[in-house]
Amino acid sequence: MTNKINFKLLKPFGSTLAKAELPLKLVSEFLKDLKQIREDKEKSKRHDFGNHLVGAVTAEYLITPELMLKWKQQFFNAIISKYVISHYPHKTVKNIKILSAWFIISVSGDQNPQHTHTNFGKDEDKQPHLSCVGFLQIPKIMEENNSNEKNHHKINGKTQFSEGSESFFNNSIFTIDPQVKDWFLFPANLLHSVFPFYSENPKDERISFSFNTRVEFEDGKAN
Repeated sequence: MTNKINFKLLKPFGSTLAKAELPLKLVSEFLKDLKQIREDKEKSKRHDFGNHLVGAVTAEYLITPELMLKWKQQFFNAIISKYVISHYPHKTVKNIKILSAWFIISVSGDQNPQHTHTNFGKDEDKQPHLSCVGFLQIPKIMEENNSNEKNHHKINGKTQFSEGSESFFNNSIFTIDPQVKDWFLFPANLLHSVFPFYSENPKDERISFSFNTRVEFEDGKAN
């Protein structure tokens, strides 16, 4: 991919997040992949990833590996490398390994409780360093208020990151309003959650994807 990839680093609290805009072709290909998985009963069984995750959501499916690899090479690697080097400027990234990558389909009332993507104490060499979330489809109903939602604190379908404790000079919460093509990279141990949205239309779906990645440096050591 020869087009320049733009992104920015955000630091709402101690941890740093990166934000980028997903290529339209990526969004289209990911949605096509998900559609094919959902329409094929055998494939949907093979790709079912819900039992490995904490979300109380309608469905979670593994992204087809070949497609994930394609966009890892053409888009994600460049941003992940820049993110890592911004923290470790004297090191050289040797390898970026995707440990798992999956779609998340949420309908009215679904939610994802506060969690991280780490599991310390088990297979430390397989623990992810970074995770992400990218938004592929957002129902229009999410732009409206929930009946019990306060105007000064709108959370309808939003994703929230949290870290540490709040003080006069330190934020502890960072809430994002999901938009199609938005993509956020963040430390795998950063707490995050997703609030539910509500709709009477069963076809209203919030579709996103996520993956966990581990970084290796030229000295052979992981971060």
